Amino acid sequence: MLKILKKFQAKVIRGQGRGRGLGYPTANLDKTDLDLPHGVYIVKTAIAQRKEHYGLMHFGPKAVFKEPVSLEIWIKDFVGDLYGAELAVAVIKKLRETEEFADPAALTAAIDGDRRALEDFVSQQE
Repeated sequence: MLKILKKFQAKVIRGQGRGRGLGYPTANLDKTDLDLPHGVYIVKTAIAQRKEHYGLMHFGPKAVFKEPVSLEIWIKDFVGDLYGAELAVAVIKKLRETEEFADPAALTAAIDGDRRALEDFVSQQE
């Protein structure tokens, strides 16, 4: 049984498209007032009450892009358009604190590590 740190719902909004450019297209969410410390988390999402997917959630400032606090989720094994959809999110585990990266390449390397941690976590759940 998964321990859930927090549950919430939020609407997917249009972002800058940077995640897609880094190889990790994200669902940007219209919520930034979570009662949760900033960081990178493993989550489980459900889109419009359909199939659940694991993912990685970033909650905090986007320091490498000099942007304020935002909330975005990369959804494992999902391909499609989510703009305007309502996501149900269950926050499961904090992986790390948010960090400042020298450039987008360093950020991508960190996300690659987060993805590997997510894959390990998912394999332990099966």
